[in-house]
Amino acid sequence: MERFDEVRLRAFEISQSSESGTPEENWLRAERELGVVYEYDTIERDLERSSMKVSRFPLEAGVLWRLELPRGERIEAWEPGNNGLAPPVEIARLIERVGAGRPLVPMPPLSDDPGATRLRETLDAQRQSLLRHDPGTRLGEDPENLHQHRVAARRIRAFLRATKAYTDGGWQRALVDLLRELGASTGPVRDFDVLLEHLEGELASLDSDDRAAGAALLRHIRAERDSARRKLLLALGSDAYGQLLSRLRMPPRLAEGTGSVPLRRIAGKEFRRLLSAVEHLGKHPGDQELHRLRIKLKRARYAAELSAPGKKGKRFLDDAKELQTLLGEHQDAVVAETRLRELVTDLDSAAAFVAGRLVERQRMRREQVKERLPSAWQRLRKSGRSLH
Repeated sequence: MERFDEVRLRAFEISQSSESGTPEENWLRAERELGVVYEYDTIERDLERSSMKVSRFPLEAGVLWRLELPRGERIEAWEPGNNGLAPPVEIARLIERVGAGRPLVPMPPLSDDPGATRLRETLDAQRQSLLRHDPGTRLGEDPENLHQHRVAARRIRAFLRATKAYTDGGWQRALVDLLRELGASTGPVRDFDVLLEHLEGELASLDSDDRAAGAALLRHIRAERDSARRKLLLALGSDAYGQLLSRLRMPPRLAEGTGSVPLRRIAGKEFRRLLSAVEHLGKHPGDQELHRLRIKLKRARYAAELSAPGKKGKRFLDDAKELQTLLGEHQDAVVAETRLRELVTDLDSAAAFVAGRLVERQRMRREQVKERLPSAWQRLRKSGRSLH
């Protein structure tokens, strides 16, 4: 992006001089002066997937276009003067079917660094997961679709955060802002789905009178969930969501001067942050402290996942998932208790009594989880040595 801004600034300077030509001529001259070379592809990277490459070289008297094919053939075509912003006909015809008629656009150069390649592949895999679970999320019949949709978005945010020091700030911020906006719409619906599933199971264990009173409680929650789902559907139909999916098609843009993305070092750093957080936790951590620990655990887990660990690393991922599940259950109990307390004032006495009983169960649930945390943490600490 900085290079693009340099060209734009130089083109503007030329436009203000006595040597100014058309805007297109000014732009091409600025490129020639700054020695800019672009690679072109479709947004979907159709050429890259077919092992082809199109490059554009602005020169003194025009533009040279080059097409490189998988078996080494090279086709070059010259466009004189100000006709050099689109591939010439002889190249365009050769790749017409490959790109399915999609327009070619200038792409940031792809790094062949293993860490950058891994980052690109994992982000693309999460984009595919968003798309895979998008229809089911909109339909709303199986809550697992929304869950997996959120997991994909959460992984993307974790990968972006882990590699923040090595990627372009503007590229990253644009994605993070869009992901945050999406999460604000998917989060409440997911919370209601989890709460309803848990409460339905709890109510099933009560006697018939309490189950009848509890039905009013479930109606309140379902009505709120339906309201949240309407907002979610608006978000999935918004321009912001479309921009997110489009931007995720583009490869990561590395920071200026970055030659490699050291994924193992990044994973080790995130694990050390997790260790430090646990050391400062104390013997009797509060609900908010455990919630913050859960966030740090997710970051360490996804950073390790990004580094593509071997057999020992897989043990760490398994242990991290187990501990994350426990901390997630604790947080679900906290959310459930808070929501039940908020609902009591809107319920009749019978339903309020049932809500009170369910609040007590959430307290017991939290205590049971806390009893299991130390042993799960010890296993994770041991397997995490592979990340040092």
